[in-house]
This record gives sequence, C-alpha cells and structure tokens, in this order.
Amino acid sequence: MNKGTVRKIFFGAMLAAFSAASFSANLIINGGFEDPTGTAIGGGGGWKYYDSSQVPGWDGSNIELWTELGITSYEGQNHAELNSHGANDGAWSIFQEFDTIQGQTYDVFFAYGARVGSASASEEAFKVEVDGLNSTLMDHVLMDHVVGSWSTYSGSFIADGSSATLKFTSVNSVYRTYGNFIDDVSVTATPIPGSLTLLTLGLAGLGAVRRKAKAK
Repeated sequence: MNKGTVRKIFFGAMLAAFSAASFSANLIINGGFEDPTGTAIGGGGGWKYYDSSQVPGWDGSNIELWTELGITSYEGQNHAELNSHGANDGAWSIFQEFDTIQGQTYDVFFAYGARVGSASASEEAFKVEVDGLNSTLMDHVLMDHVVGSWSTYSGSFIADGSSATLKFTSVNSVYRTYGNFIDDVSVTATPIPGSLTLLTLGLAGLGAVRRKAKAK
C-alpha cells in the first residue's frame, strides 16, 4: 500500500473521529453545577444559594447548590435545587442559551429528584422547555420524582435557528420553595447515521495499515 493511500486512510479516520467527538460534546456549560464563583450569598449546612450570575453558564432566578445532604449528587459534587430561596410563592426558572445548527436534531438529558414530601402530598413539579420540546415532570403523575433517589429524563428537539435556550421552570405547588433537584444537564447533537460506522471503518483500516507495515 503506497504512502498516498496510507495518508488518505489516516486523515479519513481522524476526520471521522473529530466528527464523532463534536456530536458527543455537551453544549451546556456547567451542566453539573460544579463551578460556583464569588462568595456565597446565604445558606449553609450542605447547601448555599447563589445569584445566577455566580454560577457559570446559567441565568435566571437564584440557584441553590447542594452537596450530599439527603441525597448524593447524580454527577460530581454538587446538584441544583430549582426552587431557590425566595418568597413562598411564584415560579423559579433557570436557563442557558447555546449555539445550534438549524435543522439539526439534539438530545437533551438530565437527572432529577424531589426534595420533600411524597407523590400525594408535595406535588413537586417543573417544566423543561427548548425549541418546541416542552415537558412537565410531576411526581404525582410519573411516580418517579421521589425523595432520596434520582430519575433521568431524555428527549430530543430539532433546532429552528442558530441558537436555542434550555429552560427549567418550577410549577407552583403546596411546597413552593422546596423540591426539584436537577443535575448532569446535557445537550448533544444527535449523530448523523453512518458517522460512527465511518469512524469504525476508518480506525480499522488504519490499524490494518499499521499491522502490515510492521510485518514488512
């Protein structure tokens, strides 16, 4: 096999690897709520609340960050409580804008859990919205939004422009300032069919070239 063919196989494999990596990259900054900045503005004893400007990537209402208090974080050391330290009424929301490619499909994933009460008592609930994807997660309906454990959400949307905003909003309930833990938020581009196959074939071809070269 000549050097020109080897180069084509090599660069083809690298291009496929780059393409696959770009699809798997998380478009959400600080989706695990691991990087607060500045000085905590209140709270303590396993949790603190921050202005959203102090939590990189996120905007909106205050954000409570929790460590291992009643539940171990789904990912990393911290997780967020959406219903963040405020007057005992109204709704809380946090959101993040990110770049998209119009017409591209994207996958949304996050973990969620309840802070207090039970499915029949607390009725903790929140909404997730992004580019036509709109879901309400309610513990007394799904029966998996429970205290002390995590459930996971997966959904997808098709981008309608060059940017999109992922938004979480609490739903008014009996316990308005309690509930709705969120962690490990990610948005990734759905791989184009055949891209992973291309990567596999490219790497296999590169391996075969290397083995042949060693045999000489």
